[in-house]
Amino acid sequence: MEKESGKPIVLVIDDEEDLLVLSRALLSREGYQVVTARDGEEAVWVLRRIQGQGSLALVIIDLMLPLRDGVELCRFIRNQKEIRNVPVLALSAVADPDLKVRAIEEGADDFLGKPFSSRELVARVHALVRRASKTRDDGPFPKTRFDMGTIVVDTIRYETWVENREIRLTPIEFRILVYLVSRKGVVVAREELMKVLWGEEWDVDEHNLNVHIWSLRKKLGEKTGGPRFIETLRGTGYRFRDPSMGWAGNESRDSIQ
Repeated sequence: MEKESGKPIVLVIDDEEDLLVLSRALLSREGYQVVTARDGEEAVWVLRRIQGQGSLALVIIDLMLPLRDGVELCRFIRNQKEIRNVPVLALSAVADPDLKVRAIEEGADDFLGKPFSSRELVARVHALVRRASKTRDDGPFPKTRFDMGTIVVDTIRYETWVENREIRLTPIEFRILVYLVSRKGVVVAREELMKVLWGEEWDVDEHNLNVHIWSLRKKLGEKTGGPRFIETLRGTGYRFRDPSMGWAGNESRDSIQ
């Protein structure tokens, strides 16, 4: 597979031939080189070939794939050093909340239900690619190391440590954590956080943010009895607090249902 000069690559993984043809036609007109795979095993083979090129801009994954499903592919991508920060758009024709939760927990940045319009697909692709490019070039976060004893967040090495144990976060989970940590003690409105994560190009289901927050808390080791790091203020937003500060008791949990 040869890279077309100057064109970022979008990999579309789906077992529906009509969707592959449509995606290739739509995204090629938008300036992308579109590469396709029809099952999970072929997708892994293509991803291994692409890794060394440094030009993979986005992966679009249908969650219901033969051989390896989309959730497993999300996990595979996030475990590959050279492509772990590439944005992932998950697709599904199945209205299964648990499947969506699993996909986001394993690293999907956004979720689009089938059927969808051509316009919506193109808009989401552009927005995800632009956001990833902005983060690489001059992202909104300071290049520094936040060391609060119990938790360390290093935006230079892209690492998170909790009680001397490294925690592997997805790109969007890391962005949430860094944004909240950089504003420690300040309440960040849900609308503000969603704009930072997804921009203003399209409407995002707030459920997506709930799932990402839930997954982040789970990985940080927070327990059902109360938060250790991320406080939710009902009807307002989120606040990062050092565990040693204690809690005011007005914490509410976000539902992922």
